[in-house]
Amino acid sequence: MNRTKESAVAIVALLALIALPSQLKAQTGPSPGVATVPVAAPEQQAPAQPATPEKAADEKKLQAAETKPAESKDKPKTGPIILEGIFKDGFTLRTPDKKSELQLKASVQLDSRFYGGDSVAPSSFDIRRARLDFNAKLYDFMAIRIQAALEDNPYIRNAFIDIGAHDSFHVRIGQMKVQFSSQWLTLDNQVDFTERGSAEPIYPFFDRGILIWGGVAGQRVVYNLGVYTGAGVDLDYTKGDIDDHKDVAWRLFFQPFRGGGKAIEGLYLAVQGTYGLNSVPTRRFETRGLMAANFESQIWRWRTEQIIGTDGRNTDQIGGEIDSRTRLGGELTYKRGPFSASAEWAKVDWDDIQIFHDFYQGSKRLKHELVMTRDGGAENLSVWFSYFLTGEEKTLDNFGWRQPNPLNPWGPGLPGKGAWEVLARFSSTETDALLFDTAKVRGFTAADLGATAPPTPGVGNSVNAAVLDGAAKVLEASLGLNWTMNYNFRVLCTYTYLWVPDFVAGKNGIVSAGNSDLQDVTVKNTLVENEQMIALRFIFRL
Repeated sequence: MNRTKESAVAIVALLALIALPSQLKAQTGPSPGVATVPVAAPEQQAPAQPATPEKAADEKKLQAAETKPAESKDKPKTGPIILEGIFKDGFTLRTPDKKSELQLKASVQLDSRFYGGDSVAPSSFDIRRARLDFNAKLYDFMAIRIQAALEDNPYIRNAFIDIGAHDSFHVRIGQMKVQFSSQWLTLDNQVDFTERGSAEPIYPFFDRGILIWGGVAGQRVVYNLGVYTGAGVDLDYTKGDIDDHKDVAWRLFFQPFRGGGKAIEGLYLAVQGTYGLNSVPTRRFETRGLMAANFESQIWRWRTEQIIGTDGRNTDQIGGEIDSRTRLGGELTYKRGPFSASAEWAKVDWDDIQIFHDFYQGSKRLKHELVMTRDGGAENLSVWFSYFLTGEEKTLDNFGWRQPNPLNPWGPGLPGKGAWEVLARFSSTETDALLFDTAKVRGFTAADLGATAPPTPGVGNSVNAAVLDGAAKVLEASLGLNWTMNYNFRVLCTYTYLWVPDFVAGKNGIVSAGNSDLQDVTVKNTLVENEQMIALRFIFRL
């Protein structure tokens, strides 16, 4: 994978060198947004002087030389490549034939979130996202993308090369979004609400691997087949994979009536899935838990990994192992003009989750006792509607949703109203109840470890071992009002209400502030019945 990164960087560097010619040639009749270099006016000539005999002879020699045929007239020119500089929807340098280009984009999302109901999550001002995005195209058959996420713990988000010999066959290699769910695949600048209706591990996030994809039957069917580490991005495990197992992901995206008229061509369907063998719970897909649709809380926490006691060298703990993880999903969407409606179902299942009680001395395991074994999973069903009051229309393809530019943008020198959109969403997340079963585990004693037992730091301590802790069922309702002023500026306002229909105090509930930086550990992760959030997001992009 390191070689893949080095190759991507080398190609981008090569393109950057090509994009910096030593000379720029002036363009005649430039198109809007295309930078040209002004040509200096010819210098004024001095008044003609009377010709001397010597000067007349020189002029005759010069005229004779000019009448000779040019020797290198037909030789190919090897001068610098002429580039066009365009500042529209990002900054782009491209060749006149438009077959090669280098594009730079940047975006930032600033959030204000206010919580109510039973929530203990802190109301926040937050840099939700800050991104730099480099895109390149070489000769219309190779695309390169390198995207840096600068918020929170900075990391490389996208880093891939996509080679397309034909629309029906592309090969993408590197770190990318796994092809699963149109809501997940939608770019973060293009989302409908401030947060999606679900998150990983129901969604597969980004991963490192290889994807084969393409459109057939006049782009009515787009297929995707990929193989990935199953462990997440390079930030999660910087040296590559954690075991020899890999995830296989597939997706089929259908627009069966494409080109068949406005009444029916807006029907879309998609089916998708992933499967992979596991060894242990991963940081990205298990131990982070399942984030709720209000961002700072969780639907549940993953609880297989807990420390009972440690003195630095000797550790008494519980830990999990997993045999396999499977995802399935389906979508049905209809859109026509300014109206869009979509229903999506997604599910993740784990097979053979085992929790062990272990004792380690350094890296040597001295004790390994099975505590429990469980199979189960979680599923999310969401339905949402959108309508543009100003008449714009969303677009949808294999890589998710795209928001329209305003028909009448608003901004400096732009007297329009921008694009106004109203939205509503309902979702239900259900998790198998047996994953919340608990078993008390007490620390090992010297007698448990034998006659030559080392110090036992867990003696007298205990934990409640479980796969999950939180709510088996959470319902969510959200309302949204979005204003896209112009290409560069967008404002999202979202109200979200979460509730647990079968809440039992002290036993189950939303894990309030479980995904936040709240420092009061006495209230963080409190299980609550309901939460409300009002969020305002400002999106700036170039």
